Amino acid sequence: MRGEESNLKNDGFTVLNGSQSHSDEYATLICVGVARSGTSLIGAVLRQFGIFLGEKADPAVFEDTVLSNALEAGDWVRFDQIIENYNKEHKVWGFKRPEAFGLLAQKLNKFRNPRLIVILRDPASIAKRNEISMHTDFLEQLKRAAERTLDLVHFVESIEVPILVISYEKALSDPDCLVEKLAKFCGIKLDEGLRTEALAVIENGPELYLQSSRVRYEGQFFGVIDGVAQGWARRLPGDFACSIEIRSGGEIIGAGTSSHFKVDLPEEIRARAFSIPLEKLGDGTEIEARISGTTVKL
Repeated sequence: MRGEESNLKNDGFTVLNGSQSHSDEYATLICVGVARSGTSLIGAVLRQFGIFLGEKADPAVFEDTVLSNALEAGDWVRFDQIIENYNKEHKVWGFKRPEAFGLLAQKLNKFRNPRLIVILRDPASIAKRNEISMHTDFLEQLKRAAERTLDLVHFVESIEVPILVISYEKALSDPDCLVEKLAKFCGIKLDEGLRTEALAVIENGPELYLQSSRVRYEGQFFGVIDGVAQGWARRLPGDFACSIEIRSGGEIIGAGTSSHFKVDLPEEIRARAFSIPLEKLGDGTEIEARISGTTVKL
């Protein structure tokens, strides 16, 4: 009876296309998922396992910006060179990039003995995190998260390398199981010290990640001068230009970016001005400026 009960347990982990244990001396561990689905949790554990995640891996999300940039730019000469260098220096190394699965299907043969770690999360949780951190509409994000999750499933169906599929919610509810399953799949031998270190980084939304992923907007809409909407805006952290929509009664009457230089603005925002010609503007028309794709009004 006890054996039957254990067989009915859903631990949220499934291995596809291969053995649950990794015995290869050389391998590349690739972690993907929908954005904000929990790939950073996997990155944190892999780092505790001592797996190299890139020369310039972000300390909050563990993403190799050098390799990611080459992949997303289609710079295959650079892409191949980075992989070759990593292969020379590390028998086993990792690459973590959510949303990269759309680009990787035809590029997995570039990696030495690739093994995929795929994490799946409740689309409502993904949508809520985007609403909080990105100031986006919840229902739009819910639809996108569901669509991208289906895209990820299709990617998993299309490849034949070993894959560890992980439920984010199950992993959080049983950290010991996550550490055990992930270590086994990656070929990591756990001792009590390493197990304790790995368990210490498993938490829902660690502070460094939340701070680094929280997007903020600054800006001001000055008004309309001679049929042109004037103002400034930028996205933080960093100092990024924003796409701007000028709306009237729910209708977009002009659009542009905050990438203009305006000498009479303070120095730190001088390059983040916008001047957007309006398609139509009647007398007494009430208008507003908004960051495109968000609920943020200037």
